[in-house]
Amino acid sequence: MAAPLRFRTIALVIELIDSNCALGMVSRPGPAGAFLSADDLEAHQARFGIGKALVYHSLAVEEHPTAGNELLMQAIESHDNLIPSWLALPHHTGEFPKPERFIEELRSAGVRAVRIFPDQQRFLTDDWVSGELFEALAGQVPLFWHIDSLDTPTARELYRVSTTHHDLQIVICDVDKMINRTITPLMREAPNIWLETGGYRTHRGIEYLSNAVGADRMVFGTKLPWQAVGPPHAELMYADIDDDARRAIGSSNLERLLAMAAW
Repeated sequence: MAAPLRFRTIALVIELIDSNCALGMVSRPGPAGAFLSADDLEAHQARFGIGKALVYHSLAVEEHPTAGNELLMQAIESHDNLIPSWLALPHHTGEFPKPERFIEELRSAGVRAVRIFPDQQRFLTDDWVSGELFEALAGQVPLFWHIDSLDTPTARELYRVSTTHHDLQIVICDVDKMINRTITPLMREAPNIWLETGGYRTHRGIEYLSNAVGADRMVFGTKLPWQAVGPPHAELMYADIDDDARRAIGSSNLERLLAMAAW
């Protein structure tokens, strides 16, 4: 006779920090729509116990980082639970500040995290394009690297950048399914690689990676507003890991990562 199925009952109440969400109108809203105000985003996340968020502005992706970064700071003014993160571009075309100047702007604004979307914003991450940016960010602020998929060229580039710029803390965002055979050796070889969990939908993936690599380099994220909160929230809360690991992934790993910023 088959053993009865056992289901975990959630008894632990923890406050979560969302490491991957955006404010502003988007061209293709997800199930929850788009969040046009900080109040809207905070109210929606509160339903899932998400008390803080590391947020960026959608127009920084869909229009231009300079415009979106400025709008973000206006939108989250007086919202202490929303932590700003800015998008960056290579500086060569003159449309974005040189890395040294960008670091000064980050420091002045108190922004402790930077994001890049090289696939969507169509720039290379080779050192002859992005190396000066990576070098400037290393040891200053963590870099949230958003990808279309963890395909072979992307995985090789993440490995190269992480092993070339040892002091650059890289958080891989927006991963897809079926990445264990690549992400496992990548995170083992590169201790400065972290994983954002919003798109990590491998069956019992959080449990697997907690055992294979450790729970101390994963950060909870939702990818709002492009997807619903429910799936990534359930993946974490129902994962068969101990509560210390759940708290670490849910909030304290991100707090530790942001505390690495030089200001």
